Amino acid sequence: MIDYYYEFTNTLDLDGQKVKYGLQRGYHPEEADQYQQMLHGHCYVQAHRIWLENANGMILVRKNGRDVHERIDVKEMTWIKLVAREL
Repeated sequence: MIDYYYEFTNTLDLDGQKVKYGLQRGYHPEEADQYQQMLHGHCYVQAHRIWLENANGMILVRKNGRDVHERIDVKEMTWIKLVAREL
C-alpha cells in the first residue's frame, strides 16, 4: 500500500470541483497505468506539499517545490486525511 496525499496552494480543478487536499490511494509507479502516472505527475508538480504513507508510516516527501524527507505533525495529518478527496 502506497498512498499519496497532496496539498494544493491554488485549488486543483477536478471535474468542475475545487480540491485543496487530494489523495491517490494505492499508487505504485511500476504497476500504475498511464492515467495514474499522468495524474500523479500533474499533482506532483502542482502540489505545495506531498506526503507518502506506506507500511513504514508517513513522511513529508515534497515541500515548496523541493524534495524532502521530514517527520510529520500527526495532528495536522489527521485533519488532512479527513478532508482529502480521492483523485
